[in-house]
Amino acid sequence: VERALSPKECEGAVFLYDVTSSYFEGQKNELAAPGYNRDGKRFKKQIVIGLMTDAEGEPVSIQVYDGHRADPTTVADQIDKLSNSLGAKEVVLVGDRGMLKGPARELLGKRGFRYVTALTDPEVRRRLREGTLQLDLFGEDVAEVHEESGQRLLLRRIPATQKRHRARRADQLDKVRTRVERRNEYVAERPRAKAESSLKMAQRALSAYKLSSFVSAQLEDRRVVLTVDEAARQREEELDGCYVVISDVPASVASAQTLWDRYGDLQRVERDFRRMKTSNLEIRPIFLRKAERTRGHALVTMLALKLTRACRRHKP
Repeated sequence: VERALSPKECEGAVFLYDVTSSYFEGQKNELAAPGYNRDGKRFKKQIVIGLMTDAEGEPVSIQVYDGHRADPTTVADQIDKLSNSLGAKEVVLVGDRGMLKGPARELLGKRGFRYVTALTDPEVRRRLREGTLQLDLFGEDVAEVHEESGQRLLLRRIPATQKRHRARRADQLDKVRTRVERRNEYVAERPRAKAESSLKMAQRALSAYKLSSFVSAQLEDRRVVLTVDEAARQREEELDGCYVVISDVPASVASAQTLWDRYGDLQRVERDFRRMKTSNLEIRPIFLRKAERTRGHALVTMLALKLTRACRRHKP
């Protein structure tokens, strides 16, 4: 079915790929397993679902994995499907920063494919330390840096995202301060209350909000005091709104702006996932037990998505 519905001309095409998960209420499905749950259902089993679309976001293929499957390990199956089932040649696979890591990029190269993805925050910071990248290169327009390996790095800072990240971080710090003050008042009114518990609470909150890199908590006379290291805070904020897209597509084939736009197209896959998991398609809840029936359920949901997209295109 997927082969029949795939693009007729796969040579030189762009495919988008992303992964999500769907949780179960029951326990008996053959693929269900604990894993990183994107639905916020921490104690429920799940399956992992990989969706591949063409450059316009039209679904091409869907594949279901057991619930503890790591995202990068699903890429090899997609490469095999593109190469063997769909007969694709010289294509470009677009995946998010956690998906197309080193091994996946090497495998794409061996098959004659190319990639567009992004660097993770640690990878960007490593290149800044090495001098490959400089902070002043991040601007509102896309800047390009060529590495010796032939990879192209596309840099950009998005002011709206930078502002949103900093506002969220400030809001989280205010929440921690409020909780600490309430706890300090509680301890002050109750001599038998343990101040050490207040310190542990504050440290857990800072860790949960990922603020511990520049905020520390100490006990002073049974009160918890939060201290902000402004230099560390500036280092934490220096990459707010900054993104680095990495690709091995030659400049003669695609411009820097084109590659940047292709990476942004992954939002289309995310929207498709939302429609499949909610809206009227409802891939969840899943009431099946057999692995093949679960895969069939996912395929039918993808076909329903294609049908709704077709209806939207022809809506008067």
